[in-house]
Amino acid sequence: MAKKNKAPKRSGKPMSRSMALMIVCGFLAFIVAALPSVTILVIGMIPTLVAYIIDLTPGRYAARCVAGLNIAGVVPFLNRLWESTNDMASAINIITDVYAWLAFYAASGIGWLLFASLPGIVASFKTYSAKRHANALRSRLEELKEEWGEEISGNVPESQQEGEEASEVSETEAAPA
Repeated sequence: MAKKNKAPKRSGKPMSRSMALMIVCGFLAFIVAALPSVTILVIGMIPTLVAYIIDLTPGRYAARCVAGLNIAGVVPFLNRLWESTNDMASAINIITDVYAWLAFYAASGIGWLLFASLPGIVASFKTYSAKRHANALRSRLEELKEEWGEEISGNVPESQQEGEEASEVSETEAAPA
């Protein structure tokens, strides 16, 4: 029998201080090196931060909807920054542009709109689909009733049921033991 390789168990010990310091220094170096881009991202993604703070549901689906569309509103301005001189002056020009703010907030607003409206739309679609399926099953039942008779539906009139029960009782009483 072949031996199964067990996945290595993760040790419970925390990260060393030197490793944590290296990660923090790397993160800070990235922020300094890409400061204009980080500035536009931080300012442009404020609606996502607000959605993340407000949304207390498990899975934070509102924050996900807003984040996806919010980043779609920020990326064109990042592209404009990267195509130009990519310095803080260009980043500040983009941040102070009213149309950039309109794009940031309009995109996040569409994310909120999707979050608010899609559950109702999906529920009504599923209700309609279930009703259509139920009607198809009813019509199929009617076809089967015409072909096989009323007994196929399980709705046998009470007079027939009582008559059948009485005949069953008399048969069992008349049967020799």
